[in-house]
Amino acid sequence: MADQKSPLAAILYQNIVKTVTLLDIPRSISLAQGTHENPCTHQLHSSQPLQDPYPSVEPKSKKAKVKVLQTKPASASHYKFPEILLRQARREIAENWDGEWCLERKLSPSATVRQGKKRKVDEASPPELPAQGQDSSPDAEKEPPVSTLKTEPDLRSPEELLKSRSLSEPLTLSADITPGVHACSNIRDIANKLVHNPYPAPMSLQYSQTSYMIPPSASFIFSKISEATAPAFSMAALTMYPEPSATTGPGQFDFILLDPPWENRSVRRSAKYKTTRDAYPMDVVRNILAQHIAPGGLVACWVTNKASVRDAALEAFVAWDLQLVEEWAWLKTTVHGVTVTEIEGVWRKPYEVLLLGRRVDESEGFSANERRRVIVAVPDLHSRKPNLKALIESMLPVHYRALEVFARNLTAGWLAWGDEVLKFNWEGHWFKN
Repeated sequence: MADQKSPLAAILYQNIVKTVTLLDIPRSISLAQGTHENPCTHQLHSSQPLQDPYPSVEPKSKKAKVKVLQTKPASASHYKFPEILLRQARREIAENWDGEWCLERKLSPSATVRQGKKRKVDEASPPELPAQGQDSSPDAEKEPPVSTLKTEPDLRSPEELLKSRSLSEPLTLSADITPGVHACSNIRDIANKLVHNPYPAPMSLQYSQTSYMIPPSASFIFSKISEATAPAFSMAALTMYPEPSATTGPGQFDFILLDPPWENRSVRRSAKYKTTRDAYPMDVVRNILAQHIAPGGLVACWVTNKASVRDAALEAFVAWDLQLVEEWAWLKTTVHGVTVTEIEGVWRKPYEVLLLGRRVDESEGFSANERRRVIVAVPDLHSRKPNLKALIESMLPVHYRALEVFARNLTAGWLAWGDEVLKFNWEGHWFKN
């Protein structure tokens, strides 16, 4: 028996055992901005959902495919999620779901989409000039003003701020002048320190003429992620959670989600965001996060289909005493349920993989069998992934602590860390109902 969801939910379809889920990405992010008591009523600006698959770049014959596989360098080898599970998931949804495979989207006022290509969109310009060196051509995806803030002359580097007492002075948002609004006069008010919304309702963080939506009980650290900023992060985590909970120690989390900027050829060409060599993102956080994973804690990490990337993530799992317990695939389709590329493609796979590891005591041993699940979702703007809050909470304690690293948006009740944490919380990305 399947579970047909309300059209107001992000989960459109899910089977009883929760191994197959049809999810709407923009709605999942929107719902994660609110709580049951204070739901988010805004709609996230999105790209036009894909009507047709991407043009094929695959070899046109079996002979050509064999030749490509013979000459393809080992460094470019792919890890393959079991293709039979992907096909079964797609078929199951097709048999049990009558509607389109995503909800109606609210497009950015000046958004245009190039069908047949990845989600390259022209968005409305933010209310500030692009940062120096930023591409301001019409074909460039405009970044929210947080990118400009990062490069202002009066913003010291994280390395310099580490020597400053400001790192020990977290900012608690308050609405002393205007209800629901916290105004800051200088970027230093929010950079490289813990910023926390203590209210069970959303706040608006205003800097100059720019506003950001801060979800209920959400916190963030707007800084680069590096060895140099590790002490500041640990300080912030201990400040946020100075006392142990029933499942965590001080400064520890029941759930940590990572979306590292892995090296990716297509992303590098498009210059959407900075990427790093395969192992580097995990090298940076390996020592930082070790002390912040609670006993029994769950860590989830997005990886590309490159085998070396998966290996780098699993090496970090071993260093953190994590057992690989589940492996999820995000299968990308059009609004009609057709995969965006061929599942068995040589050059491009229509899915991304999420690895889930749980910290276990050595005496418990390690299991060689992990559970696999498939999330099916129509792609949105580049770098937007399905928000996992609704899917992961059933695997966590009732009163859990969560952290997202390399975050690009905030989530109610979670702590987010990275130099793009406010990217999709810029109010210019949202339509107010």
